[in-house]
Amino acid sequence: MRRVADAVGVAHRSLYNHFSDREGLLDAVAEEGFLRFGRLLRAARTPDEYVGTYVGFALGNPRLYDLMKSRPHATMKQKPTLQAAVHLGITEALRLFARPQNTSEENRRAVMKVMVLLHGGIALHRAGILDVPDDAGLIEELQAMIRAS
Repeated sequence: MRRVADAVGVAHRSLYNHFSDREGLLDAVAEEGFLRFGRLLRAARTPDEYVGTYVGFALGNPRLYDLMKSRPHATMKQKPTLQAAVHLGITEALRLFARPQNTSEENRRAVMKVMVLLHGGIALHRAGILDVPDDAGLIEELQAMIRAS
């Protein structure tokens, strides 16, 4: 909390006027990240654009992306504004990857598959494990994998 306070130019105790603890501050930053992420994803018109936007955001904002993905899902019901922000990206995925002829369960699984592929691909790429030439190559590979599924 002291480092954050120093970075924004306030006394560290004044942060407690807005956040009860470190986790509250991290939740607020993650929520803002999810809101920004959701707005970007809303602009995607095709599944390929969604993948490109998703990966571009994650690779362009690695620390924020890690923070966003670190928020415990089990506690989100107690944090409705954070939960709503998280659901923006999921809503956009449903818009592009769900099929009207599928059941809601089939559509949920289709979106989950996309999320797992994207998050896993990003993590493997950042760890230097995937054999792709660069970030654009990762996006192309993930787009092809998702199209084929």
